[in-house]
Amino acid sequence: MVKNIAHIRFRDSNIGKFEHLHIKDIKIKDYCVVETDDGIELGNVISFEDIDLDLLNKEENHKIEDREDNNLEDVSEEIKKMVDKESHNKNKNKNKIFNILRIADKNDMEQFDINKKDSIEAFKICKEKVINHNLDLKLISSYYFLDRAKLLFEFIAEERVDFRELVKDLASHFKIRIELRQIGVRDEARAIGGCGICGRELCCRVKRTKFETITIKMAKEQSMLLNTVKISGQCGRLMCCLAHEYDAYCCLRKDLPKAGTKLVFNSVPAIIKDMNPLNKKLLIETEDKRLIYINLNDLKTEGGFLVANIKT
Repeated sequence: MVKNIAHIRFRDSNIGKFEHLHIKDIKIKDYCVVETDDGIELGNVISFEDIDLDLLNKEENHKIEDREDNNLEDVSEEIKKMVDKESHNKNKNKNKIFNILRIADKNDMEQFDINKKDSIEAFKICKEKVINHNLDLKLISSYYFLDRAKLLFEFIAEERVDFRELVKDLASHFKIRIELRQIGVRDEARAIGGCGICGRELCCRVKRTKFETITIKMAKEQSMLLNTVKISGQCGRLMCCLAHEYDAYCCLRKDLPKAGTKLVFNSVPAIIKDMNPLNKKLLIETEDKRLIYINLNDLKTEGGFLVANIKT
């Protein structure tokens, strides 16, 4: 079934799919009051899209199966720990379609501004109470939902924290429902921001979408050096940018022979050691241990064997 949905950004970085056919004259950049799994929030429309719901679910199931095969048997334990094991749970509602309640009016916008200011004060109060309760956690953010039915605090902690008494204290002070949510290191990096090893702003801050599942397979496909320093971001997990060009590399590699393929180079047996899918160059090692770069176009198939005859 094909359905036109609106992509709406809410709570700074979350982007969801929303029903909009019941809302008249809705446009890109319009602010809307939306209903999410967490509560009533305010967001703005960033795009519209026709989606095939049946095809979308099939593609998502295929991606999950593909990502579960991370080929981790030949990498270090240190790198294995970097893979985000919680990503499957985070993405379980990725394709859920939510509901738009109405186009935001002046009162909604004023309430949103009030909530932002009050959230800053709530953050300070909660931070003091965390110290008073002697809890080993780091507070990251605070957020009032639009209808002020709930106040959300996000934090990180190395271990599980018993914050029941803190919740009671906060509920007694603010007189509304309190939720304390433990988030991951990737969420912390997004909240704090900074620059990556490329010198540019962190991908998680720029793209502001839900985190993708990043796997060792993506690094391998792009011939990245499997070094924790080289392929990990500030959060200590695999860099988000590994997913940006992964599909392009997979497409380009379809035209290239695999590493380890044998060939004949100028009548000398050789083997393919490595390849560059961007410029379609192959690194081969001849029987006499010479390392030579050749172009993919130099390869021909003769009698079922790969042959490269190049004048030197």
